[in-house]
Amino acid sequence: MNIYKQIFKQIKKYDTIVIARHIGADPDALGSQFALKNIILELFPDKKIYTVGNPASRFKFFGSQDKIDNLNTSKAMCIVLDTPDIKRIDGANINNFEYVIKIDHHPIIDKYANIELIDEDSCSTSQLILEFIFNNKIEINKEIGEKLYLGIVGDTDRFLHDYTSSKTFGLVNKLIDETNINFTELYK
Repeated sequence: MNIYKQIFKQIKKYDTIVIARHIGADPDALGSQFALKNIILELFPDKKIYTVGNPASRFKFFGSQDKIDNLNTSKAMCIVLDTPDIKRIDGANINNFEYVIKIDHHPIIDKYANIELIDEDSCSTSQLILEFIFNNKIEINKEIGEKLYLGIVGDTDRFLHDYTSSKTFGLVNKLIDETNINFTELYK
């Protein structure tokens, strides 16, 4: 079973899922975080899905963060995105969760999760979420597509960096074809 299917299997198991990302949120961290929340809620509307971390006012168009201060996480799962080391996780203490998944494109600093999807050849965590979608044959809407596109554009600086690969372009092409996003409008 490939890692994308393993992650999906775990998502199906848990009724409560907290999605965290790194401190000092950027478009990739937020795009992947809110896109993943929306994907899970589209597929499983009865699950309780929370996004956590300090608000990033200049990127408020991605969505609002949830408060989980009184949430019992002992039987919950935490998915940490775009965060290679424990000390940079924003809004969640992974030690309080039953199960942890890490999805990241940075070099490994800390191993801290039950499942770790690390791909240093990926341009962004948003690209990895896009690969998760396509590997599991999940249909996505325009809103999810826009969040992932902005995440990819943010981390590649509009496809300028050399870690933008032909794989990135192929995934983005498929994303645009399937969601019909207006990418020129998103740049505004």
